[in-house]
Amino acid sequence: GSGSEAAKIEQAVGYGVFKMNIDTDTQFAFSKPIGDFVKANPRAFEFQIDPDDGKPYKSLYDPRKYLRLGEEQVVVRLQQAFDELGSKGKTIAANA
Repeated sequence: GSGSEAAKIEQAVGYGVFKMNIDTDTQFAFSKPIGDFVKANPRAFEFQIDPDDGKPYKSLYDPRKYLRLGEEQVVVRLQQAFDELGSKGKTIAANA
C-alpha cells in the first residue's frame, strides 16, 4: 500500500490482492499542498493584517482555501489507487 512502487502493486494484484491500505499516502496527499501553501504565504499565517501596508490576509488564511487543496490531492491519490488496483469504474453491492 502506502509507499509501494506501482510495479509491486501491479504484481500483487496479479496474485489476487484486491485491498490496499493507503492511509499514510492519503494523509501525505492532504498535508503536502497545505504545507506548500503555508510556505508560499508565510506572512498570512503570522499576521492577520499586513503590518507594512495594512491589507488583510483573510483570503489567504481562510481554511476553506487551503483545505480544499488538500481535499483535491486526496482525490488524485484515490484515483491513482483505483487505477493501480484495477477497480476504476467498478462497484460492489452493499450487501454482497
